[in-house]
Amino acid sequence: MALVVSSFCLQTVTERTTKAKHIQFVSGVYLLTYWLAALLWDLIYFSIICCFILVSGVFIYCRVDAFFVNYHFLDTMMIFLLYGWSVVPLMYLGSLLFSSSPIAYIKLTLFNYFSTVFSVVFHIMVFITFLIETNLSSFLIIAIDMHESARTFLGNALMMLPNYNFAMSISKFFDDYMMKKLCTTHKQFQSIYVNCNKIFTENSVYSFGEHGIAKFLISLAALGLIFLLLLFCLESTFWSLKNFFFHKIVFAVYKIFRKRKKVSNIPLDTTQRKFSVRPEHIKLLIHISIYFKCPVVMAVRNVSLLVQKYECFGLLGLNGAGKTTIFKMLTGEETLTSGVVLIKDNNITENIRKVRSRIGYCPQADTMLNHMTGRELLIMYARLWGVPEPDISMYVEAFLHSMHIEDHADKLVHTYSGGNKRKLNTAIALMGKSSVIFLDEPSTGMDPVARHRLWDTVTWICKTGKTIIITSHSMEECEVICTRLAIMVQGKFKCLGSPQHLKHKFGNIYNLTAKIKIDNNEDKQKEFKDFIATTFPGNILNQDHQGIIGYYIPSKGICWGKVFHIMEEAKALFNLVDYSISQITLEQIFLTFANIDKMGNDQEIKLL
Repeated sequence: MALVVSSFCLQTVTERTTKAKHIQFVSGVYLLTYWLAALLWDLIYFSIICCFILVSGVFIYCRVDAFFVNYHFLDTMMIFLLYGWSVVPLMYLGSLLFSSSPIAYIKLTLFNYFSTVFSVVFHIMVFITFLIETNLSSFLIIAIDMHESARTFLGNALMMLPNYNFAMSISKFFDDYMMKKLCTTHKQFQSIYVNCNKIFTENSVYSFGEHGIAKFLISLAALGLIFLLLLFCLESTFWSLKNFFFHKIVFAVYKIFRKRKKVSNIPLDTTQRKFSVRPEHIKLLIHISIYFKCPVVMAVRNVSLLVQKYECFGLLGLNGAGKTTIFKMLTGEETLTSGVVLIKDNNITENIRKVRSRIGYCPQADTMLNHMTGRELLIMYARLWGVPEPDISMYVEAFLHSMHIEDHADKLVHTYSGGNKRKLNTAIALMGKSSVIFLDEPSTGMDPVARHRLWDTVTWICKTGKTIIITSHSMEECEVICTRLAIMVQGKFKCLGSPQHLKHKFGNIYNLTAKIKIDNNEDKQKEFKDFIATTFPGNILNQDHQGIIGYYIPSKGICWGKVFHIMEEAKALFNLVDYSISQITLEQIFLTFANIDKMGNDQEIKLL
């Protein structure tokens, strides 16, 4: 039984760690609906398993008729169902402590097993004490005496465990049946056991007495309700508590220590000379200084942004720049230590439920339920978003076609390639009635055809009045679909504007590439380089290989026509095979801001 009940944690841990649970909440699932649906399904599954265990294991294999004769099967099923009602919510609560499904299953199985074994041992000790009290000590080899108050206290404490209540209910139910059977069929036992008549006249298995199971059944029913309410309380108030903790407490403590850090940076000799600091205070100052050698890392710092309807906004940045962290804060997965996020005038820290009902989210990691097909998954999310049932089939087919995954729609998700999983994740995010859509690197792993279809779909979605915020490592993608974009470095925005605006503002450089005819005369190459150095002051050589020479040329005061006129003259003078002149690319601007340009040339940075 421990193996069965512990399995109820597997799906909950998996959905929480893979963010599938978060995506369902974003798609409109209410907390109460999520957990009650899971509980109902698990109880149905548990009841089927219990019937199988009772019929095949207990009755057919073990030949125990105590749980079947005289309609006792219904009594036994009631005990099992009450046990399931109490232990399943407990497994849900236990699953919150783990981030790995196998580890959660193993540890909760051990917990259920040993708590049940301890319950059985405790029951045996109580039963032996009962036999001693009823003058049957002559049949015992070992006499065990248990103090009444200690036994009562331990028994009441153990009633907080569903496994104890279940074990005691089954044991006492079986004991009651066996006692009644012995008193009925064995006259010799009636002469030895003086309380046989009491069993039939006074004792009932559903009594609150020492031999009844009523208190254990009521405890199972109450524990199920308590655990369920505790689960709802933790899940519903977790966001508020977490937000209060980080927004009020952590940030306040951080500001206090930040002030102390400034004080600790003052040299000790100067501090001692000016303020006559005592030696013990100097030690305290040293400890503060040592503490701040492990600085607090702020993933996002002072980001202020307004994104309008019909707009596709792009976030560019290196890995670790803070893009994904921004998305986690905007979708309610992470809390804000300071600042405000408003989505359609709804404050995310005050009304997370309403905010989640207005957004779609494609996270960086795949967040799908692997035991479903792609079509089933899209149908499920379409229903969650409230798409009318007659329109769901056509609605799902449209997204399958737009993401180019029609051929894989009826395959299980765990068989999908990485690119197909990204397509399915993106389709889920674009579905529904959300007004803001967050796409975290949606085109990663996609083939060129699917990527271009994604661009067309995103452009079409924007035209319907929705707002899309996207992160990507593809500069081509950002230039095609983004109306505005920002480059992030170490949690800060370094620049903001449309792709063409950024090129005009920061890309005041021409890319000049020329190919010189290769021969034994190297003077032409040297003369060409001298010509470029004289004609275009401030140029930077970025390529010189196999007769191909490349330059960054400042564009200030030089128009395109003049550059082409000069290069036409140079083509005749220096035997140029061909040449090309282009504006600096968005990728080169990004690399410069990110400070990882391969040239590593300070002069180039100054040009920008």
